[in-house]
Amino acid sequence: MNDGHQGNGQDASPPGPDVAPAQPGSPAAGAAEVTGRPARILILEDEAWDAERAQSLLTSAGLDFTCMVVATRALFMEKLDSFRPDVILSDYHLPGFSGAAALAIAQERYPDVPFIIWSGVLGDEAAVALIKQGATDYVLKDRPARLPSVIGRALAEAEQRMRLADLDEQLREAQRLASLGHLGAAEQAMSLTRELLATARQEVAAAEPPA
Repeated sequence: MNDGHQGNGQDASPPGPDVAPAQPGSPAAGAAEVTGRPARILILEDEAWDAERAQSLLTSAGLDFTCMVVATRALFMEKLDSFRPDVILSDYHLPGFSGAAALAIAQERYPDVPFIIWSGVLGDEAAVALIKQGATDYVLKDRPARLPSVIGRALAEAEQRMRLADLDEQLREAQRLASLGHLGAAEQAMSLTRELLATARQEVAAAEPPA
C-alpha cells in the first residue's frame, strides 16, 4: 500500500494499487523494462483525488511502479532521502509550499532525478521558467492523458544517462590501466565497456517506435 501523507497531516493511502503490472508494448512498460525494477515515484500533492488520478493513469498505462505521496516541504525533503525516487511528480500550488520551491530543492540535492510538474493552472511563462530551472516536463491536470508517456520517457532518458556515465567511467579506467602497462586488466575493462555499449544500443533500439 502507499505510504503517503496528505495535506491534513494524517497518514493516508489513496485507493487503488500502488504497484501495477506492466503491459507489453506500452511506453510505460518499456520504461519499466529499462529500470529492471518497479519505478519509484514521489508525488508531491495535497489533493488526494489528484494523487489517486495520477496513479490510476499510470496503472492503466501498464507502468510497474511503487508510489509515495507527500504534501509538505518537510515530508518532501525527508522522502527524497529515504525513498530515493526515480522520478518526482509535483503539483505547482500547495499550501505553504510550491512546485518551484520543490524543484529548487530537488535540483540541489538530486539533480539527475527527473522532475515533472503536475498542475491545474500553469501559464506559458511559468512553464518556460520551470523548464529553464531544470524541470523535465509538465502536464496539465485538465489534459492528463500524456502523463504516462511523459513519465515513461523521463525514466528511459534517466536510465540512458546512467548507462552513458557507466561507459565513461569504464573508458577512463581502461585508459588508466593501459597507461600503467596493465594491458590484461585494460582489456577486461574494455570488454565490460563493450558489453555496456551493446546494452545501451539495445535499449535505444527498443525505445524507438516501430516503422
